[in-house]
Amino acid sequence: MDDVLVIKITGKLFDTDASLIKGYVEIFKDLSRKYKLAIITGGGGLARKYIGYAREIGVSSNYWLDMIGIRSAQLNAYLLISSLYPKAYPEPVNNLEELLRIINNYEIAVLGGLIPGQSTASVALEVAEALGVNKVIDYSAIDKVYDKDPVKYPDAKPYNKISITKLREILRQKQLPGEYALIDLRALDIAERSKITIIITHYKKPETIYDILRGENPGTIIYP
Repeated sequence: MDDVLVIKITGKLFDTDASLIKGYVEIFKDLSRKYKLAIITGGGGLARKYIGYAREIGVSSNYWLDMIGIRSAQLNAYLLISSLYPKAYPEPVNNLEELLRIINNYEIAVLGGLIPGQSTASVALEVAEALGVNKVIDYSAIDKVYDKDPVKYPDAKPYNKISITKLREILRQKQLPGEYALIDLRALDIAERSKITIIITHYKKPETIYDILRGENPGTIIYP
C-alpha cells in the first residue's frame, strides 16, 4: 500500500512533556490528509516502572512482565488515539488481521505491543510486512546508528547509511548498551526477508518526517 506510512515511536516520547506529544499529534493530523498512518508506540518509563514493581513483588514469569509492557504501550497508544479520534480507530489494534481491516476504514491505526516476547521494533516491521510497505520511519531515542556506544566511546562512528548485515554484526558483538540498542535481531530478520528499509530519526524532532518524505536523510538509513 503506497499511501500508508508505518511509524514507530520510542516510548521515551511519553516520558517527556505534553508539548512534544502535541507536536506529533498535529503532524499526524496533517499527514493523514494525504496518507494512511499505522503508528506503533513503545511502553517507555511507564512499562519500566511497572515491570520493576512486578519484579519487586516476586513476579518472575517473562510472560507477565511482557504483558505489563504491552499494556503500558497500549496506554500510550490510547493517549494518541484520544487526540486523533475520529481520524483514528478508537482503540489499539490487537493483531495484524484486524489492522488490515481497519486501515481501509480509518485514516489512522495505532498499536502498542501485540504478543509477549515481541519488541516494538518487531511489531513495526511485521506491520509494514503485512501492509506491503517497504519503509518504516523509526522515531528513536538516538539520532543515528553508531558502531558502538557514543557516550562511552568518543571515537564512535556514526552511520548515515548501514546495511542490515553490518548492523546485525554490531548488535551481535553487544557493544551497545540496552538503551542504545535501537533494534533487535528479529526485527532485522523481518526487514531483510521483505526488503524493508528502516529510517532512524530522533524522537525530539517530529518534523523530520517531512524531510524523510522529501527523500532526505535526517538520521540513519538501514537498508536490506
